[in-house]
Amino acid sequence: MYRWTAEEQTAWLRQRGLADLHRHFDGSIRPRTLWDLSEKYYKAIPGMDFEGFHRMLAWDPVHDKTLLDYLDKFHVPLQYTQFYDNIRTIAFEIAEDAWREGIRTLELRINPIIHRRAGLTTRQVLNAVRAGLKKACLTYPDLKTGIICIAIRGHGGNMAKILLREIAGEDERFQRGIGVVGFDIAGAERPFPPLLFGEAYSLARTMGFRRTVHAGEEMGEDYIWQAIDICGAQRIGHGVSAVRDPALMKRLADDSIVLEVCLSSNLQTGAIRKIGDHPLRSYLERGIPCAICTDNPTVSSTTLLREYLLAIEHFSLTEEEVAGLVRTGHEASFIENGRPWSEPGDPGDDDGDTVEG
Repeated sequence: MYRWTAEEQTAWLRQRGLADLHRHFDGSIRPRTLWDLSEKYYKAIPGMDFEGFHRMLAWDPVHDKTLLDYLDKFHVPLQYTQFYDNIRTIAFEIAEDAWREGIRTLELRINPIIHRRAGLTTRQVLNAVRAGLKKACLTYPDLKTGIICIAIRGHGGNMAKILLREIAGEDERFQRGIGVVGFDIAGAERPFPPLLFGEAYSLARTMGFRRTVHAGEEMGEDYIWQAIDICGAQRIGHGVSAVRDPALMKRLADDSIVLEVCLSSNLQTGAIRKIGDHPLRSYLERGIPCAICTDNPTVSSTTLLREYLLAIEHFSLTEEEVAGLVRTGHEASFIENGRPWSEPGDPGDDDGDTVEG
């Protein structure tokens, strides 16, 4: 397949319908939407034009080198994502953008706590996301969506347990077809190993949530072992460092633990020096299930189609291998339903209390 033109590869991928299992709400917002909100609230930033504003949202190859540099890009959107209507609109646009690039299964990750600074509750934040996703699914009937709720590593294990108790009723099974389907931890990896969140993950499992863990991006293979043995991870976000440990690779393959592979962001956070250094080829040869994902399309200036094209180009993937990656993306999804139960024509805006921004 790697000898096909990029246009032929893109058409082939679009025909299959893709799944993105690792896409963050905060890192996927349309820059123009944020700019419009900036003008609404601040009449834009004095002396700043749209291009300058956009640079504040996207990774800069000159100045940004580490995971912390990458995570710093999330500070600007936060001032606009504290209001119900904004969150709902953004969730719809993220899902719409995903559908337009050929995605038919979308898991959107969000930490509700950091969007509560203007008075929203956790339930209201998730209701706003659900309303946006519901509208997208009604607009694009072949799209299914779900929410993965993130606990921020820096908030600690106790806050993770509190968050889980707050979202007990947000499970997809208790909602109108779209809801929370999984639990994750994210943020600065080094000071907050997975073992700190063992009790939280035990609670998540008891509550019936599926489990993924950001691990092995900034830190070594021991963090991935902790994610599996202590947190019971069914999927690993990134997992780049697993290649250093043959026993760990065997465990991932034997237990069918899926790696959520995000090539561009791994390059930008310094997890790899160049795309060709990513261990994707080694993982596939060892039988480790992998799913190609975007992580943060706005921050990384990417799409899922582009991530597949990068994988095809740098790892000389065959058509069979690409089909396997696409299939893994769908089969590894935590979504059981992901479709609104309402009749067609329902605007999808009635899932909670509206709080105007």
